[in-house]
Amino acid sequence: MIKNYTIVMLAMLLSACATVNVPQYFYNEILIINKSRELIQDVKISVSKTGRGFSCGNIAPRGICSNKIPGRPYMKNPIRIAWVFGNTARQTSEFVLEVPATMDPELPLRGVLEISPRGSLSAYFEQGPPKN
Repeated sequence: MIKNYTIVMLAMLLSACATVNVPQYFYNEILIINKSRELIQDVKISVSKTGRGFSCGNIAPRGICSNKIPGRPYMKNPIRIAWVFGNTARQTSEFVLEVPATMDPELPLRGVLEISPRGSLSAYFEQGPPKN
């Protein structure tokens, strides 16, 4: 009986040590910034796991498209982004946008997609006032 009790206590102790407190982040805005001198068309962000997405039809040169939403938990689902730069359709493969360790889980995240002057895309999270 004592042997079983010891094994159960050891298992509970090990599982408690293995538990890592991972903060739950939430986001409330998606911002797409066109840093090029070209019209960007048909920007689509899609999450295949949930079927959700967001799109902007046209983003003027040096323009912005944004969407504020009620806060949603960030689930780290893979996303895919497609856009048209000039006359060329471009698309990423699925990827997960990581939250930097410096982010505060108490503040909402803003997902930012920047399209460079050459039409390439970078994606990141930020908090606070937009830095564009």
